[in-house]
Amino acid sequence: MTHFDPNNAPAPHRLIPIVVGAGPRSEIADRPLAGRIAEAIHAGRELLEDADLHPLVVTDLWYLNDREMMLQPTICIGDPEQNAASAFYGSRLPTMLMVEDQYRILMDQDSGIGHACFWGTSHSATMTATDAFIERALGPFLQRAALRATPAGDA
Repeated sequence: MTHFDPNNAPAPHRLIPIVVGAGPRSEIADRPLAGRIAEAIHAGRELLEDADLHPLVVTDLWYLNDREMMLQPTICIGDPEQNAASAFYGSRLPTMLMVEDQYRILMDQDSGIGHACFWGTSHSATMTATDAFIERALGPFLQRAALRATPAGDA
């Protein structure tokens, strides 16, 4: 669910991109999971403190071709074969949580911009990974995003 006024969309530095693949499988399976994360971000707005940040679900093609968006704290959903952003970050981010033969959550937890990426070995495993990400990683992710953001009302 998008909470934007189409006539007054936030600037890229005010976004938290939630990236899914551009193919049919990703649109069908991963976009609804991205929507769940966006809803969880809206529900956890207090973790963003005064930061004027907004989740937006985008495709990997748009994201990887927008340098300014790539500089924002980002969440990528879907395996590297289906999501080029997951392929990009999959070799760059440390593993935060892995359940063997089920799912993997990667996230830069200590430094960097604040990127996260996860996928499962099946759609049901990716659904479980989404739940685990929301429960265990979303809070710290949002707190780090808020620390690096400019306060609402600032440039």
